[in-house]
Amino acid sequence: MTRAQEIYRKQLLTRIHTNSVYLQMKSYEVWNEWLNLRFKVASCAELSIGELKLVLDILLGNAKDGVNFKPDYAGRNLISNKQIDKPRRSKKDKKEQADKKISPNQYLRMLELANALSMDEIALLKFAMKQTRQIFIRLLQLEKITMDDATKIITGLEKIVKFKRERE
Repeated sequence: MTRAQEIYRKQLLTRIHTNSVYLQMKSYEVWNEWLNLRFKVASCAELSIGELKLVLDILLGNAKDGVNFKPDYAGRNLISNKQIDKPRRSKKDKKEQADKKISPNQYLRMLELANALSMDEIALLKFAMKQTRQIFIRLLQLEKITMDDATKIITGLEKIVKFKRERE
């Protein structure tokens, strides 16, 4: 996450936390339930920039309120990765570094390589399961994997693409 994105995110959080509707919900202790019902999170700190804009629009009355909004995992991963990016000091910190989530660029690269190989969703999921030794049922689950697992999948796909190009 860039410095400008961090500043913008903090500004959005400030605008949300000073909104009269938010303050009223917070006083009645329903804010956390409201967030959980719509975004499946316990705090605004876990939301992406796009989701924060949507929350603010709902509070201001500029957007329609609903339930079960589609999560922006790519944006949330940027935030969770930013929180992990600290100077490493201990084994615990190294484990947190290994838990970094896939970046949006890695996810797009994975889809591009699968498309270049004419893989459908099922074939890509089977390949990902072989590479990571995890079970995936839907393509959306690949948006939640770790960076290390994403690198394994991308490297495998790149090798297959390179092999097929050499054969031609």
